[in-house]
Amino acid sequence: MELKGIYPIVPTPFESDGKVDLDSIDRLVQFLSERKVHGVAILGALGEGQKLTGDERGTVIRHYRKLIPAGMGLVVGVRAPATDPAKLMAMQARDLGADALLLGPHNVQKDAALLGYYLQVDETVGIPLVIHDYPAVTGITMSIELIAKMYEQGNNLNYLKLEDPPTGAKMQALAKLTGPGLKVFGALGGMYALEELELGAVGIMTGFVFAGLLVKLYDMVQAGEMDKAAALFYDFVPLNRWEFQPGIGVSLRKEIFKRMGIFNTAVVRHPGAVAGEECVSQMLRMIDHLRAKGYQL
Repeated sequence: MELKGIYPIVPTPFESDGKVDLDSIDRLVQFLSERKVHGVAILGALGEGQKLTGDERGTVIRHYRKLIPAGMGLVVGVRAPATDPAKLMAMQARDLGADALLLGPHNVQKDAALLGYYLQVDETVGIPLVIHDYPAVTGITMSIELIAKMYEQGNNLNYLKLEDPPTGAKMQALAKLTGPGLKVFGALGGMYALEELELGAVGIMTGFVFAGLLVKLYDMVQAGEMDKAAALFYDFVPLNRWEFQPGIGVSLRKEIFKRMGIFNTAVVRHPGAVAGEECVSQMLRMIDHLRAKGYQL
């Protein structure tokens, strides 16, 4: 399938005893469907995918596949320290119904090893792969030359989730090497979403809770309504910034979902930082400000 539009990266909800909370996933999918997102991305860094067992991953993927309505895509995060485990994780996700995979790199900072990893997983699974370029989290830096080789040599490596700032400059440099064939998703909390869409990003794949605002932004840019898009973006970008704080971003987003009645708890699996009450209160002030301006969140 073709990937484009707004693909929220979603957190995985847990019960107070740490078990995966499937009921909260039900409400989350309903919330996102009502906001007309184009797809959902699960089990990435925000989804605490590395903290789930193999059986838990399978349960979560099956549950999302059952719930996702027709027309919405399901992207599943995959990352492993070596190629063979990554292939096994990728095959599991494919066989359970993933439409595409968000593939993070292994831990070896060598271009030949990274290229081999991506090409082997690509050959194994045969479904669209999104290269995850996020050095702040993965510890791996991928040059434009390496990403271009992945795209040129792979069969399904046609997408990139770009989180290596400055993102606009890297997008433009990649376009010179690959042309329009490599399709880029903006990310980084949506903090540069307007500019990334303006430069040709096919969508935004990020964890911003209020995905409906990103859908409106995307639709405005697609319609060429850049003044309206800019006015919208400049209103909500402070909240993007706050949600995306390193370390506590997962906690903050879960706290919002809990207060909205979508998640039962805001539990983050250990090790994971929990946002303090004052930090949460400051975030809620921003949300109240947007609601006071008339935004339906």
